[in-house]
Amino acid sequence: MKALPLCLCACALVLAGCAGTTGHGTARRSAALASAPHSKAYEASLAYARCMRARGIAHPNPDAHGDFHLTPAQERRMRASSTPKEHEAADKACFRYLKGTVSTKPLSKAAKKAALGPLRDLRRCLEGLGYEVGKPMVRNMSRGRAMFGFDRAPQPAPTGKALQRLQAAQHTCEQRVHLSQRIDAIVKADRGEGY
Repeated sequence: MKALPLCLCACALVLAGCAGTTGHGTARRSAALASAPHSKAYEASLAYARCMRARGIAHPNPDAHGDFHLTPAQERRMRASSTPKEHEAADKACFRYLKGTVSTKPLSKAAKKAALGPLRDLRRCLEGLGYEVGKPMVRNMSRGRAMFGFDRAPQPAPTGKALQRLQAAQHTCEQRVHLSQRIDAIVKADRGEGY
């Protein structure tokens, strides 16, 4: 069985949740960023994003907190810009910018268990829209990254327009259940970072 990773599969410090904005919301956010003093985490994440782009990865800039919250369109652009091997090589080369601003500590058992709650809510929402996914799962990865997703992808595997509809449904449900905010809070509490 193939797992269905969410777009939250990235550095847990820089959770790539899917809470991006579109249209005029992006302009307002950009204006707010321009006037706000930037934190060390933001500057490090911005350098990481620039480094990734310099290596051919269509990586977006972070939010004001230094987190990456990707929209489905940004996810597609990133996947289309490189192979998984190229993305991994770029991440390995660029991670140096994040050192000292991110925790590379794996999530604790308690945090992984707590993250299952928001994932169960996401599964219920997706089921309500006609998509069946497997059991929620959280897995520690290298350099403090964690994967949040399900142990089984929807079958048959969607492609083309069906895949775009699935991604749109996932994005809608992630917003409804406030997935990225809840996961961010769990990760930050586990790492003693607070808000």
